Amino acid sequence: MNDSTHVAVVDDDMAILDALRLYFRGEGVAASCFESAAGFLAAIDRDERFDCVVSDVRMPGMSGLELVHQMAARHRNCPIILITGHGDVDMAVSAIKSGAFDFLEKPFDESRLLGIIRSAARRGRDERVEQESVEQLLLQFNSLSPRQRQVMEHVATGMSNKDIGARLNISPKTVENHRAWVMERMGARNVAELVQQAIRIKARS
Repeated sequence: MNDSTHVAVVDDDMAILDALRLYFRGEGVAASCFESAAGFLAAIDRDERFDCVVSDVRMPGMSGLELVHQMAARHRNCPIILITGHGDVDMAVSAIKSGAFDFLEKPFDESRLLGIIRSAARRGRDERVEQESVEQLLLQFNSLSPRQRQVMEHVATGMSNKDIGARLNISPKTVENHRAWVMERMGARNVAELVQQAIRIKARS
């Protein structure tokens, strides 16, 4: 059965690359193979898109752990699954703390790896949807005037129109007008939704 998952496999061992490519093809999963982390990052920098990455930990040049850090530095929401030897477990645990999705010790069961890949791909897609949603909110927020942003920030803390007016040295009626405009521009149906938007924007900044 085909699905839309596209996985990148990074390993300096061609035998592993060939075996995984063949297995994934049989499962209807698209796989792009790279013999080095640098080669994979070059593809990412060309804006190639993957649902998740499967990478060996120990490779010549850049390690799997360094790859996790490089992806974080590029702000790429692409889950990374690490394949490790027995001596690499501590390194893999460190990578999990740094943001890797999961790790498997060699030798591993291919069907188990595929299950982890599908879970990682689902999470990655959810994170991308959330990221795109927050980016849209930021665009809307940045389109507000400085005064309107102030009003939104104070509304999000639960302040009344009267208190906001006193804080900003404007009338409650002016605050009410700004507030109505903010809610329309932000597409908020009520104050609770506006508060949630403000929380998401603040978490991103």
